[in-house]
Amino acid sequence: MSWKIKENHRQALAGEAGAVIKNWGGKLTVCLVYPNHYATAMSNLGFQAVYSLCNSFPDIVCERAFLPPSVELKEYQKSGSRLLSLESQRPLSDFDVLAFSVSFENDYLNIPAIFDLAGIPPFASDRDASFPLVMAGGAALFLNPEPVAELLDLICVGEGEAILPSLLDFLRAQGSAARTELLAKAVHLPG
Repeated sequence: MSWKIKENHRQALAGEAGAVIKNWGGKLTVCLVYPNHYATAMSNLGFQAVYSLCNSFPDIVCERAFLPPSVELKEYQKSGSRLLSLESQRPLSDFDVLAFSVSFENDYLNIPAIFDLAGIPPFASDRDASFPLVMAGGAALFLNPEPVAELLDLICVGEGEAILPSLLDFLRAQGSAARTELLAKAVHLPG
């Protein structure tokens, strides 16, 4: 694990107001992933609203991850480090859920790169229960989810603020349910 990457994350957090750092003990862990750079994500009000909403639940830890800028990407490649969350600098593979927020269709191309950096198979059919559940929502998916459908376990279509509370309740209630069982039940959720 590269100290340079961790230091970049610490500096980004130091310049923020509103970052939420929680203890992981016994909580559902969600990494909200924006498939573009930090600056682009932080200018997106939808992304910020979802982050705030997820962290409003006391039994959910929501952290963030982004496509690294080219200088940091080189450090990831040089050090062999896996993509880390901003808040706790944990590998994305440590989370229960990866939730992509996709606002622009051009960002579809960055999703496989994020999987590669995280060491997670890109296709849903190649992932088993040892990997996080991968879901996505956002304006681009509301318009056309098909280009990335095979990469995702769940797709949220609609307004995140309306869909997320019931989806998060559902995920917390499933506990250690088998992935196939969880996905079979999820198709009955609105959105």
